[in-house]
Amino acid sequence: MKTLVLNTLGKEVSEQITALIKDKEVEIVDTSDMKIAHCMGCNQCWLKTPGICAYKDDYEIILKKLVQADNLWIVSDTRFGFLDYKGKRLMDRIMPMLNMTIGFRDGWMRHELRYHPLNIGLLYKGYADQMMMEDWCKRTSVNIGGQSLGAIELASPPTPLPKRGEKRVLQEKTPTAKLPAPLSLGEGLGVRPHLVIINGSPRVAKFSNTDKIIHSFVKGLEGTGITWELHNLSNRKEWDAAREAFLSHERILIAFPLYVECIPSLMLEFLESLPSERRQPAQLSFLLHGGMDEGFEFRFCERILQGLPAQLGCRFGGTLIHGGSFGIRTREDAVKVKIVAPYEKMGRLFAQNGNFLTPEAKKFTGPEQYPWLVRKMVSLLFLKKVNKGFEDFAKSWGCTRPLDDKPYS
Repeated sequence: MKTLVLNTLGKEVSEQITALIKDKEVEIVDTSDMKIAHCMGCNQCWLKTPGICAYKDDYEIILKKLVQADNLWIVSDTRFGFLDYKGKRLMDRIMPMLNMTIGFRDGWMRHELRYHPLNIGLLYKGYADQMMMEDWCKRTSVNIGGQSLGAIELASPPTPLPKRGEKRVLQEKTPTAKLPAPLSLGEGLGVRPHLVIINGSPRVAKFSNTDKIIHSFVKGLEGTGITWELHNLSNRKEWDAAREAFLSHERILIAFPLYVECIPSLMLEFLESLPSERRQPAQLSFLLHGGMDEGFEFRFCERILQGLPAQLGCRFGGTLIHGGSFGIRTREDAVKVKIVAPYEKMGRLFAQNGNFLTPEAKKFTGPEQYPWLVRKMVSLLFLKKVNKGFEDFAKSWGCTRPLDDKPYS
């Protein structure tokens, strides 16, 4: 079996890698100096040039190696109890290994494989929950038809002894500060409630499903006296203004799509760029959406988000979760309006409660998993129509190859 190791940490961990991975056929690729962009979710590798990424950078070298590999190990640092953006970026760009078409696998709705199953493992350094990292490996492996190779924490270099008179500072693995309970939008420091909204989608706003969801959501804020501002992380020119707004306001909402079981790498990079100290207390809420309908798809990311605000000096204002957003991009206008319309009601409820810690927000997610009979009916009837719709949409984009094409075989 062929094993590919993608090392974002460079030479400092090369000895540990060779000691831990003893497969007969192993190739270690140092990605620390490679030019690799964030996945922007353009869907071109699924709908316009099947299997080929729109970005022409060094990741194409990796894709050609992945097609020949049976096992993939990611070597990454950690932030916020998860992979840092460099490690996550490698997984986000793996999308050309899958097809746009959808089917049921192991009882769950999944994208169909373009090539063969791939087993995935993680070597990480820093502070992260071992069980969480194991869970992420299992979930990502299942998505690409393989099995988890496990998550292994790399040994940290020994901490140098403090000099005479110097105090040693111990770093906590998890934040222990107790933050105040969530406030309603009518409470707090501001005279007039104001909401900072950050679109964490890597896709440019014009084509962003998240942007359409946000604009439906803010319709629910109209007439409540709440003002709002929007910053798009897909445009790096807006990052300075987004950072300033994040640090200086007390109500923040980050909306983004699910990328490979968690936060998009572009959004992680932005979060890693934030200063560790805030100017004033704040409440951070999230709006998380994705293409699949079942709530189970979002649970890992939801757990990461629960601990994220405290690490950024904020209160947790809850996470609004909803699936079924594929059609926003690919369906006709009337269908798009119908898909995003429920978010307006959630905007009104958010204006009333100031957070997503409500039964209504929890119910909004929908079913955790479809019953067996429903899955069978969806598979026989609905998915055929959906996949045919993807094929028609691909043709409108000028796609001339089948969606399951294998360009690197």
